[in-house]
Amino acid sequence: MAVVAAGGLVAGVPTAASAAGVKSHIVFNNPLTPKGAKNIENRIQKLVQGARPGSRIRISVYRFSNAHGIADALIAADRRGVDVRIIADKGATRRHAPNYAPTGFERVRDAIGGDKVVTCPETRACIGEKLNHTKFLLFSNVRGTRNIVVQTSQNLNATGGTTTDWNDAVVLANATGTYNAYYRYFGDLWTRKPVPNYWRKRGGEVSSPEAVVQFFPKARRTADPIAKTLRQVKCLYTNNGKARKSHVRITTGNFNNKRAEVLTALTGLARKGCTVEVMLTVDPADGSRTAVIPVLRDAGVKVYDFGEYTSPNPMHSKYILVSGKLGQKVGKWTWTGSANFTYGSLYQDDEAVLQLRKVGKLGPKKIHDTYRCNFVRARAQFLGRPVPRPNCK
Repeated sequence: MAVVAAGGLVAGVPTAASAAGVKSHIVFNNPLTPKGAKNIENRIQKLVQGARPGSRIRISVYRFSNAHGIADALIAADRRGVDVRIIADKGATRRHAPNYAPTGFERVRDAIGGDKVVTCPETRACIGEKLNHTKFLLFSNVRGTRNIVVQTSQNLNATGGTTTDWNDAVVLANATGTYNAYYRYFGDLWTRKPVPNYWRKRGGEVSSPEAVVQFFPKARRTADPIAKTLRQVKCLYTNNGKARKSHVRITTGNFNNKRAEVLTALTGLARKGCTVEVMLTVDPADGSRTAVIPVLRDAGVKVYDFGEYTSPNPMHSKYILVSGKLGQKVGKWTWTGSANFTYGSLYQDDEAVLQLRKVGKLGPKKIHDTYRCNFVRARAQFLGRPVPRPNCK
């Protein structure tokens, strides 16, 4: 069952998020309304508030400058006996104008202890060599529901990829396999030991009934797994006696020309007859990013660059949608996570990419269509058209 809440789509969860427990669901914020802008932030806060004494909360995040409601909830959780651990990129302590007040990260650290709330080393990521760009939360027990994973594109601050931007989050409840995979990744982040080819160390793709996860960084000059997946798309095919065309939709905050394999894969798909749409937010001052726009457009890719008109509500989600034929199968697929289409996201940064198999009662087709609706809504804003209802009906 899908319900509309606060201007954003929440799929597969009862209206009140159920005091009896937590259901798996998908959450999108709606940056076009003050209330909808905080959909993801509010959902995380409620999960923290519901964590049972004696349970564990594990958080890995790129930025945690604001989100003070979540900070307050984490402090309260620690005081009632929840084992809270947070690791963040070194930039999490960076204060912002106008008052340069302590960040949410600093407030939690100072309240519960610097042994529980830490950053990566000053000169690198926790595992990779550049940034800890991850954005996930783990809960061992919330209101009796165990092994909850939250993977989101949203940072824990009010600007720079949070409430002002288009973001997504998926909540997987009773997801033991996915939870264990992420818990191990968190442990490796926590040790802060560099591992240049962490992707290979974890066996590439880590599968569970709910999802297939890839943890980064990957070794330099090795194959790009996202490009490998895209190359498997068959653009023109026949299904049930009818000619069909595959459709690829992508959202990303950043896309630079150093991800040449992905760029080549996408332009190749467009030239072979696929419908390819890419929605991104490119910094006009970054030549490595602006360079991809004409290459994509010349190949026939439909590009919606929020950076072109300096949108107050940029695209910050990082998901890939494929509808059509992938390999030998006809169907629909969805990937989401923290990684942009940049060189750093593949080879230098701590990142997670998650292929969704099951979200509560939603299977691959419904998951894809839920994300497709979000894509349609953001595209309408870009084109200056009326934004469809949150359920796209």
